[in-house]
Amino acid sequence: MERYRSKMQEFVAKLWHNPNIQQLPLGRKENHILGFIQENRDNLQQAFKTEGFFPEISWDDAVRLLLTVLTDSILDMARPLIDELLERVNHPELRDHFASEGGLNVDTIALRDYILDKMRNKRMRDQYISVLASLEAGFYRRYLPPVISYRKLIYIELVRRDHLGMSADVVADYVALAALFRPLGSLPIDTASQSGDVLMRHQPNSRSYKEIYNQIRDQVNTAANHVPDSLLETGLHSSLSVLDHPDIPGSSRLINIFSTRAQEYVANQKLDRGAETPDKSWFNINRRTARLSGMDVRFLEELYLIAGEEGW
Repeated sequence: MERYRSKMQEFVAKLWHNPNIQQLPLGRKENHILGFIQENRDNLQQAFKTEGFFPEISWDDAVRLLLTVLTDSILDMARPLIDELLERVNHPELRDHFASEGGLNVDTIALRDYILDKMRNKRMRDQYISVLASLEAGFYRRYLPPVISYRKLIYIELVRRDHLGMSADVVADYVALAALFRPLGSLPIDTASQSGDVLMRHQPNSRSYKEIYNQIRDQVNTAANHVPDSLLETGLHSSLSVLDHPDIPGSSRLINIFSTRAQEYVANQKLDRGAETPDKSWFNINRRTARLSGMDVRFLEELYLIAGEEGW
């Protein structure tokens, strides 16, 4: 089957570069391709039997190869995004911030490979894609400088409550780093009472939550050497509703907002005359529905104002 890999890579590349889906977010592009395969199963089965495709392997094997190649393509896109962020973990301000927790001694290559390995699972990949899309869109380094300079509510939450007294870009990198751990709240973990349990089904501080959290922490630290608890918890708590958990860090609230925004983000989106800019429009809509989504309406309102002033 390996001898057909290059041919399958060509086939997947054509699907991926279909002009009709180029404006879709990464996760929706993958799902569109999967939907195309399902909807055109009969035609593709016949085509794959021809000499120009995969005549010597079964349909099931061809689909398995297609899914592997598609996943590999997505991981190849994810790798530089993760590397670019992890290159910044050695900033002196970040290291000083974590001094009381034993420092930030992360094996960046091992952590990247751990994340990519988790992304081979479709369920986990769906969780990671929105986080990576938020990095690719540059939300953290775009919004944190005005947040810090305006010194309003989000600033108070980040600097005074979360104690992130660093320069704006370093605060942005801290929040972005924490976002890498957000998807692990959906990581299946085997416990004494249940196989495949996930952290987000349990209340923080419950015995079951702590049991699953400890396993996640052990996994991450085994893979990456040492990730401080505060960084890991900030990412994990970003999946919680602020209405049900009003004490979660401001950093977690931002991760939730930007990861959710990234699910619908379209780069270089064209505007109709008189229309609101994309970010401003999104924050405007979501501040009205915050009670349903669990996002912090106060954060959304401040980001709405920033997006309006900056033309985003």
